[in-house]
Amino acid sequence: MYGYAGRIVVADAATKSFKVLDVDESLAKTYIGGKGLANKILYDYGIWGYDALDPGNPLIFASGPFGGTRIPMASRAWSAFRSPLTGILGGSNLGGSLAAVMKYAGVDVLIVRGASRDPLYIVVEDGSVEFRDASHLWGLDAISVEEELKKDHGRDSAVLAIGPAGENLVRFASINHDVWRQFGRTGAGAVMGSKRVKAIVFKPAGRDVPLADPGRLSEYLKSFTVKLLGEATTKALRDGGTPRIVEIANRMGFFPSYYWSKVQVEGWGRIEWSSMKKDYFVKAGACLYCSVACHRLVESRKFNVRVDIEYETIFALGGLPGVSDPDWLIKLNDLADRLGMDTITLGNMIGFTIELSRRGIVDYKIDWGEPEKIEKLTVDIAYRRGLGEILAEGVARAAKALGAEELAVHVKNLEPAGYDPRTLKGMALGYAISGRGADHLGTMAYAIDIAGRAGGRLSLAEEKVKAVIEYENLGALMDSLLLCKFGRYIYNFQNMAELLNIVTGWEYTPEQIVETAERIVTLTRMINNKMGVDRSKDQLPKKFYEPIEFEGKEYKLTGEEVEKALDAYYDIRGWDKNGVPTLETAERLKIEKVKAPDII
Repeated sequence: MYGYAGRIVVADAATKSFKVLDVDESLAKTYIGGKGLANKILYDYGIWGYDALDPGNPLIFASGPFGGTRIPMASRAWSAFRSPLTGILGGSNLGGSLAAVMKYAGVDVLIVRGASRDPLYIVVEDGSVEFRDASHLWGLDAISVEEELKKDHGRDSAVLAIGPAGENLVRFASINHDVWRQFGRTGAGAVMGSKRVKAIVFKPAGRDVPLADPGRLSEYLKSFTVKLLGEATTKALRDGGTPRIVEIANRMGFFPSYYWSKVQVEGWGRIEWSSMKKDYFVKAGACLYCSVACHRLVESRKFNVRVDIEYETIFALGGLPGVSDPDWLIKLNDLADRLGMDTITLGNMIGFTIELSRRGIVDYKIDWGEPEKIEKLTVDIAYRRGLGEILAEGVARAAKALGAEELAVHVKNLEPAGYDPRTLKGMALGYAISGRGADHLGTMAYAIDIAGRAGGRLSLAEEKVKAVIEYENLGALMDSLLLCKFGRYIYNFQNMAELLNIVTGWEYTPEQIVETAERIVTLTRMINNKMGVDRSKDQLPKKFYEPIEFEGKEYKLTGEEVEKALDAYYDIRGWDKNGVPTLETAERLKIEKVKAPDII
C-alpha cells in the first residue's frame, strides 16, 4: 500500500507481548488514517464498554498517509482513547517528528492495551515492539525523560513521555514530545500513566515512505510550496507564530480573562508578540518537514528558562488568572510542560480556583495576578496535594465536589480554549457540538469569526452554521491525512484529494473526500452517542449567557440563537432533533461497510 507502512501494532503492557495486524486497503480508503482510522478502531472495539482508566481502554497513536512524505505541514499525529477528563471520546493531535518517525519505524498505528504492574517504556522499531524497565525514569519530568531516552536510542528517534501528572492520574495530563509538543487535550497522559507506561520510543529504520508517483509529487510540491509560502496567513505565522493572536484577541475583545468575566486582560501589551519579541525571542522553529516555522522559542533570563510559547498557553496561564508578566508566563509554561499537563485545562482550573477563593467557596488564598501562588498550585495539582487532589479532577468534577457547578465553565467536561463565544459567535456552535467538548480545533470556527466570514463574528445564522460544518469537514480530513490546521487557508478538498491520489494511487474525487469527512464526523458522534451524548449535552455553560462588556459596548449570546443553530446543524448533518445520526445517514455514509481488525 502506497503511503502506508501497512501495520497496526497492538502492544499489551500487562503481558509484555505484541501482535501485528495488516492495514486493510478498503479500511484505509474508507477512513484514511489518523483520527478516522483510530476512531473506527475504537468504534468496532466498543470503547463505550470500558472506563477511561481501566486497562481495557486502548491508547491509540496514529499517523496518516501524508506522514513522512515531506508534504508541507504533514507534521501531525493523532491519539485516541476514552477520556478520563470528559468520559467520552478523547483525542488530541501534536506536531513535531512523530508522524514521520512512526512510519519510518514501520507502523501506521500503535495501540497500547493493558496495564503493567511495574513502570515500563516501549520501543518500536521496524514494526516490532520491545518492553523495557522504566523504574529509573518514573518520577522524572517529561522533558528529562525524553533527553535520557534520546541518549540511549538516538537523536533521530521520536519519544513520547509523561511527567508526574500522568503518573498521578491527573485527568488532564498530557504526553510530551520533541520537548515542547504535546498530546495536550482530554487526558492522554493519564491513560498512559494508568498503564504504567512512562514513555514510548519510535526508532526509524529508514527515511522513506512508499509513494505511488514520487516524481509527480515532487513536481506538484514545487508550485504548491511557493503558493503556500506566499499566502497571507502563512506569512503572518512565519512572522509571529500563534502569539501574534494575543494582540488581535485583546483589540477585538475575545481574549478570555479573569475566568471568563472579561475579554481583555490588564497589561496585555506586555505579553503581545511585538513586545515579547524585543526582550524574549530566541529563534523560530518548525515541526519536521514544515516550511511555515510558526514556533516561537522565548527565554526568560530572570528564571533561566526557555519554552516554545503558544497563544493558547498565553491565554490560559495569562488571561484566565490575570497574569501579564512575560517572565512568569514562560516559567509557568515550562513547569506545566515538565509536569505534563494540558495548559488550557490547567489555566481554566487555576482561574476557577481564584474565582472560588474570591467568593469564599474554598479556603485557599489566591487572587488574580499572583504567579507565585499559581506556581505552587500547579505543583500541588500535579502531585494531588491538598486542594490539588480535587483540582486534578478537572473543572466539572471539582465544581461538583465543591458545590460550585453554576460557576464552572465547560462543555461535556472539557474546558474551553482562548476564544470567547459572546464576541465570536461561531465558537458558540463550535464548543457545543465538537466531538471532544469545548474544543476550538474540531471546527476551527474562530478562524471564520475573526475573518468576518459568513455574516461576521456576531452572527450565528444558517450561513455561519454551514461555514462551521465546512470547516469541521476540512478539519476531520486534516486530522486523518494528517495535516496541520494552520494549513486550512491553503489546503482544500480539491488539492487534498489530488495529493492523496498522488501518494496512494487511488482515485478520490473532491466529492468523495468530502463524504469521507462527513463519515468521520458522524462516526465520532455515534461513538459519543453510546457514551450518553445527545442534544442535552450540547449545551453551553451558564457563564456564556451572561452579557460581557468591551470598550463600552455590551455583547451577549442567547439560548434561542444557540438552539436555532443546533437545529440547523443537526438537519444539515442528517442527525435527528436530539443530535443522533439517523439510520439513513449512517447507511449513506457506509459507516458499517468495512470493519477494523480485532485488537483484543
